[in-house]
Amino acid sequence: MATNPLSQEQDSRAREFEALFLTRLASVGQKNVATSVDLSESAISNWKKEGLIERFCKALVVMELQVVPSEAQCHPAKYIDALRTLAELGLQAEHKRPGPLGWD
Repeated sequence: MATNPLSQEQDSRAREFEALFLTRLASVGQKNVATSVDLSESAISNWKKEGLIERFCKALVVMELQVVPSEAQCHPAKYIDALRTLAELGLQAEHKRPGPLGWD
């Protein structure tokens, strides 16, 4: 089977996803997760030992999906770029604004 290695950026994102997954797994509890998906706790342990979580996170990167905390808000890149442009224009206008007139 031929493999297409991930780019350095993709590999980095996959590691971030895996770290988030494992952190949340630890905070929620392996037993709680196992019970909620109708598996044994040892099955979840096997996911970690066999590298299944790592491979799953790499697959998410290849499919251009993200793993984010539930409190995160995700917006399209074009929207973020537009906000950045507006912020830069606002800062430029602020620098051009004259100082106080001294009437106070």
